[in-house]
Amino acid sequence: MSRINYKLMLSERMEKDFSKWVKQQEVPERDMHRFLHTMKGTAGTIGLMDLSVFCGTQLEAFAEDSDTLLPVDSLQDLMAVLRSYFLEEDAPANDEIAVNLRKDISTNDLFVLVIDSDAELASYIKESLEEHGIQVIIALDGKKGIELFYTLKPQMVIVDLQLPDVDGFELVSRIYEPAKNQYVPLAIVSTDDQIENHIKAMEIGATDFLSKPLNMSLFVPYVLNRLRLQKMILQETLYDELTGAGNRKYFNDVLLQMTTLSEKTKKTFTLVLFDLDHFKKVNDSYGHPIGDEVLQAFSQLLLKMKRESDYFFRYGGEEFALILPDTSAQTAVALVEQIRVDFAEIAFTDQSNNLFHVTFSAGISEYLQKQSTLIDKADQALYQAKKNGRNQTMMYEIATHDLRRQLNIIIVDDDSLVRKLLIKQFAGWKPAEFDINIKEHADGVSFIESDWYKSEENYMILLDGVMPKMDGLEVLSHVRSQYPNENIVISMLTSRSNESDIVLALRSGADDYILKPFYAQEVVARVQRLTMRLFK
Repeated sequence: MSRINYKLMLSERMEKDFSKWVKQQEVPERDMHRFLHTMKGTAGTIGLMDLSVFCGTQLEAFAEDSDTLLPVDSLQDLMAVLRSYFLEEDAPANDEIAVNLRKDISTNDLFVLVIDSDAELASYIKESLEEHGIQVIIALDGKKGIELFYTLKPQMVIVDLQLPDVDGFELVSRIYEPAKNQYVPLAIVSTDDQIENHIKAMEIGATDFLSKPLNMSLFVPYVLNRLRLQKMILQETLYDELTGAGNRKYFNDVLLQMTTLSEKTKKTFTLVLFDLDHFKKVNDSYGHPIGDEVLQAFSQLLLKMKRESDYFFRYGGEEFALILPDTSAQTAVALVEQIRVDFAEIAFTDQSNNLFHVTFSAGISEYLQKQSTLIDKADQALYQAKKNGRNQTMMYEIATHDLRRQLNIIIVDDDSLVRKLLIKQFAGWKPAEFDINIKEHADGVSFIESDWYKSEENYMILLDGVMPKMDGLEVLSHVRSQYPNENIVISMLTSRSNESDIVLALRSGADDYILKPFYAQEVVARVQRLTMRLFK
């Protein structure tokens, strides 16, 4: 998308603010300071440097924490000058849906979390990074940002210093420990470039402090550099610092070694996959620090009860893996069942000293020579345990070979051409770990009234923002209020010119948004990355 689109968006948002001021007749001085602060950062980042400099000079005239009411008449000259920066005529953007095919769509799973209340700036960063194959997820406030940090495990976090609900320094302090454990770079950005802010950022553990306006020609290489460095460090480490279990890389190495050894010696081994039941509810109800205590307690129990020859790993999030050499699946069941009973008896304490318990489900698969689907078999057994009600152990058996996990992709859009394009593209996606089931709805009402939800399955909903009968935001609010978030990912299909929809969608619980016009292949690639966490 060309720069002019961002310029028009910024102009439209400015005019909305002006209209609100005129209606109110008075503007709190602190609101005026925040307005100019945001304008300075966004204008400079999208290339309007003269406007950025002007807003920076005007900031000095307004106190950040003053509640003094300023008459709108006293701001008319300033409003006229700001308007003058948007008087140039530009060609309108082409809103036609792009149906061309591209073959260079990146499907890597690296992504950056941007926590910034300025939707235009966050969107600009998102587009700039995604041109280089890095997915970006946006949070418009600190609460949503912390939730996405813990659930999506980003490779980098960029935090604005001034957020509507929490100070950027405080947010970084709250996520510093888990970020440090995974070597996640934490960058604070702000228009307030005083040296004291740089010093404080370093003191609380931020990796960098960046000044707004961002120089995008430098910013993009900077992000790529930080991501490469994090990948190099992670490749050199073998253990998860929070739990003491081996990490995913170590798991892959050991599994390859065990497979090679088994082929040579004809000895078997068994894989167990564990999933803590309803763990997201633990985080949502009691907070992520207590959730971390649960993960640590589970790991400590496993490390205590496993044999010295066994290997224990954190497979991802609340999923763990156990490799038992020279062990049959039947023998492994007895050990896992004892662990399950012992773990269910552990009492955890919330902030109010109330007790609660956590259980897990487990899937077991025994390795057979020349078998290349060991993980898939254990995963199917785990899925069956969860489907049967959780808090139980299931052993994979040949009779259950037809059991497959499901990803239901639901396209809700009143444009039949869009639905057909997406369905055609998704039809070519054949993941090994699960089956794809595609459904379509021409409006929100037919979707809401359909019998679409099953608790044991996973969902990706592509939701158009503007539809007849019931718009996308209403559908989004209904889904988020009526169904759990842990197995439903929602991405809005929207136009960047409708900035209010983007803001409302993110605040109402959308995980992401995809801009129209779009390439159908790009949508598939985004869905692949977004839904990956559902099957870890």
